[in-house]
Amino acid sequence: MAGRWPDILRGYFRRRTATYLCVLIVFAMGVVFGGLAVGHVAEAERGALARYVEGLLAQGPGRAPLPAEHVLRQAMVKDLLKTVGLMGVLGLSVIGAPLVLGVVFLRGFALGFTGAFLMDQMQLRGVVVALVSLLPHNVLAVPAVLVAGATAVGFSVTAARVLLGRRDINVYHHFLSTLLLLAGSAALLLAAAFVEAYVTPVLMDAVARVLP
Repeated sequence: MAGRWPDILRGYFRRRTATYLCVLIVFAMGVVFGGLAVGHVAEAERGALARYVEGLLAQGPGRAPLPAEHVLRQAMVKDLLKTVGLMGVLGLSVIGAPLVLGVVFLRGFALGFTGAFLMDQMQLRGVVVALVSLLPHNVLAVPAVLVAGATAVGFSVTAARVLLGRRDINVYHHFLSTLLLLAGSAALLLAAAFVEAYVTPVLMDAVARVLP
């Protein structure tokens, strides 16, 4: 049975290609709209945010950072409860597929806005800061969000088809695979939270030492 899992997963993802493509497009739209939204933020608010970021860097490695446990706890609440947990509940509710896409869009929007804001306000330094502060944990978090979103939407669509009269669909099989993929996404997001809490601050300290 263990040897069949790769084939089962390949078949699952092949059948869900359209769903994953849809979720990827929604996430990309969120990133784009987040980047564009930077230009519509009031100048006073942009200045306040820029001063806050500059202050964090200016304090350099001698600043008193937030405890890693606090950062980890915040990341876990944001990722596990407000992302995977919420999308799972919405997907299992059958009618929540549009709201799942809304969660995916907001995650992309936040990422796009943060990256674009840093680059807009700090130019080349902003590119470095964005890469160091956003890339490490999002290498894990973004795929996890996409998988969780597509999984939740896929189950919602499948359950709706069963309710509309399809009798050739094994709901139990789809429910089990949905739970397994959501658990895998949660584990990936947990790893991303550890990176955000313990790796990103070290990289930010290194950047603060180097950047003028």
